[in-house]
Amino acid sequence: MSAPGSWRLEMTQTASELAYKRLRQAIIDGEFQPGERLTELSIAALFGISRTPVREAFFRLARDGLVRNTRGWGIEVVDPRQELTDIYHIREALEGRAARLAADRGTAEEIARIVALAQASSDTDPTDVETRARLNEEFHLAITGASHADRLERLVSEYRELFASPRRLRRFTPEETRLAVADHHHIARAIHNRDADGAEAAMRTHLRRAYAALLDAELRDNVVLTAPRDNVGVASTRDKVAEPLAPDSAHTRDAVPTTVPHKLRPSRRKRGPE
Repeated sequence: MSAPGSWRLEMTQTASELAYKRLRQAIIDGEFQPGERLTELSIAALFGISRTPVREAFFRLARDGLVRNTRGWGIEVVDPRQELTDIYHIREALEGRAARLAADRGTAEEIARIVALAQASSDTDPTDVETRARLNEEFHLAITGASHADRLERLVSEYRELFASPRRLRRFTPEETRLAVADHHHIARAIHNRDADGAEAAMRTHLRRAYAALLDAELRDNVVLTAPRDNVGVASTRDKVAEPLAPDSAHTRDAVPTTVPHKLRPSRRKRGPE
């Protein structure tokens, strides 16, 4: 594990907001398993903040339907697949429209950057998942920015944790990776050609293909899925027992980790049948 100082971030947001975003991303990304229980004390110690912002983050996660309260023992992570399914449908609609608007409204400079990012994806070593994840996010955000629709940009920013992460990209097959990169070129080409219909169709196809790849990855990991609506859903497969956390001694507002390291996570308690 890296030195503790490397986990520190400048506080441009409140500790509660950062804790909420980090925990939400960790749950959706499978860092926490359905049924896993979290306490204010353990999460506060992990993040190096006081318990109050953690309590506020727990409340927001419960409102999102990602956790539920337990009797006198913190919160319990629930299966995030329904949340994922709903956001996937929303993402397809929003980003499909963003691609259409980018073809209509994007400046020459903005479109040139979109084309360059698509090419950069092709030029990147498929095994370099960190760079691929960064380029993927930049590509999608560049298209949203070129739409010149402020409200749409704000809506897309609310689910950025669903953009392909290094962890997800590692699970894609070489063929799935090749198709994703090709999709970026198709989207960029349509935007460059000012083909609004083609840009929207290419983006929707790309996102549907990404959802299917995530489902296939789950099946390859021998996870039995009962996918929510339209057979779009993702279930977590990582299940590692964490070591105990240190006592709740750090009550600073300095940082929240970008991701939750498994060996620092709270221990998972077994659940009985429901």
